[in-house]
Amino acid sequence: MRKPPPAHKSSTRDNWMVTYGSLLTGVLAFFLLLVGRSTSDAESIFKFSDNLTAYIGEQISAEKDRQGYEWLYVENTGNKGIKLLIPSTVEDRPMFQSGSGSIDPGFYSYLDGVVSILNRTDLPLVYEKYDRQIQQLKAYHSDIVLNVRIEGHTDPRNIRTEQFRDNWDLSTARAYDVMRYLQSRMQVPEEYFSMAGYAYFHPLRRVENYDENRRVEIYIKIDMVEMNGKS
Repeated sequence: MRKPPPAHKSSTRDNWMVTYGSLLTGVLAFFLLLVGRSTSDAESIFKFSDNLTAYIGEQISAEKDRQGYEWLYVENTGNKGIKLLIPSTVEDRPMFQSGSGSIDPGFYSYLDGVVSILNRTDLPLVYEKYDRQIQQLKAYHSDIVLNVRIEGHTDPRNIRTEQFRDNWDLSTARAYDVMRYLQSRMQVPEEYFSMAGYAYFHPLRRVENYDENRRVEIYIKIDMVEMNGKS
């Protein structure tokens, strides 16, 4: 009758299998950790533009409070970016005279205040200060684009003069004049600016509130785009 193999040989073989199984489990766990971290890093870098927009918005709000500009309204709108609403009148100083598309000289000091706020944020330094994150984005064939958009609005009273055919013309002219003023004083290249006029079709509250609806809004947004130009 054949004798069974010694017990210690079976035990040695089992120990080897346990060790091998533990090694495989460790390798698999390490692999899953790498995949998870890679996914997390990718998600983080793809949120970079939105996070940076929000951060600059926080800087604007803090600087606005520090300088005491209670008349300037700042809001993170989400899709459109950070909104700075400049009312038509501040301390009895009108931004534009009635029917005019040119900034009233008495309002320059208030616009200079807005410029001062924006120049004290990371806005002028985006491409230099955040170069490392931008290079990471480029590894995913993406990039960022800075947008400073100026929007002009009028009250609902129709206008028709030799200079302006209607409220569309007037609101566009006002947006353009504010854009040119900011371009000449902000530390941001001109190509990142754009503008639009909306006449009286985007009232702030009630259409009858003429003073509130005659306004200029600035939107600041950092967008992520594909390097082939598609957003």
